[in-house]
Amino acid sequence: MNLILSLTLPVPVSQDAHRFARQFALEQATPEKGKQVYLNTLAVVALRDYLRWLSISTGIDQGDCWQPAKRAMFNVADLVLPHLGKLECIPILPNQNYLEIPTEVADQRLGYIAVQFSEELKQVELLGFVPAQEISHPPEQIPLSKLHSLDDLIDHLNWHRKWANLWQDLSQPEWQPLELLPSLNTRSLKATRQPMRNFLKLESLEQSFIRGKVIEWENNNTKLAFLLRVKVSEESTEEVHVNIRLDSFREESTEEVDVKMGVNSRYSLGENTYLPAGLEVSVLDESGVVCMQNKAGEADQWIELEFGCQPQEKFSLQILLNENKIIENFQV
Repeated sequence: MNLILSLTLPVPVSQDAHRFARQFALEQATPEKGKQVYLNTLAVVALRDYLRWLSISTGIDQGDCWQPAKRAMFNVADLVLPHLGKLECIPILPNQNYLEIPTEVADQRLGYIAVQFSEELKQVELLGFVPAQEISHPPEQIPLSKLHSLDDLIDHLNWHRKWANLWQDLSQPEWQPLELLPSLNTRSLKATRQPMRNFLKLESLEQSFIRGKVIEWENNNTKLAFLLRVKVSEESTEEVHVNIRLDSFREESTEEVDVKMGVNSRYSLGENTYLPAGLEVSVLDESGVVCMQNKAGEADQWIELEFGCQPQEKFSLQILLNENKIIENFQV
């Protein structure tokens, strides 16, 4: 489905939005935090209503801002688009001429929407958006004059829909945008973002499509956990770029680790965590022949593979450790 947006329209703030905002604000420890939560809630509900007019489905109650503990700890105003990812709302007050991206929401987002409030909080205007790949050094202030149009936002969402439709293997329920994986979503928004940010920014300013899938197995009576991540981007009309990366992660007080294909963790990041020595990641062609391989050494925190594919090409990813083997099949 193509999404078409004509003009930017003011969005009325409903009584339901104010009711939720009051309820959430009263839970906060200070008046300042209460005001922040109030505005964040109004912005998210207004964006939800706006996208609903465009027949774009949302999952407002799946966002961090709808979870009491997370909205109390962090400055979050996220709106979930099922199977696509999250948009982050940034409230803009009257006479404010810039958008500021909070550090805790500076990745795992499709983009950032500037939501300007009127003095009476009776309506908002969606001024434009910033694609996630343009955010490099949070916290970052962006002049409102530099925002992309909402037409560009719809094109941005359509691009992600296109890849979700093309990569049918990644459209299965077990594959999700990273920010929608419950295991990732339970971690501190601030403490463990940097490795994921590095992966997302490997090719700065590119448009990329990323999905993750949690895989668990046992090796020598030790539970291993992997987050298999796939990152694809268009190099040209004839080639697709695929990034496969494997990082070391562990849960506190355990020796559990995590994988990424474009691959990342679902557990807390430790300073001295390493991949299991001998863990092997291979890319196989359609005939099952190994065409690319990398193996973890004694003190490797991550390994990575990158390659190009042609449209309709098939390949497999094989993860091997001792007697344990996982194979995932893909078609471009």
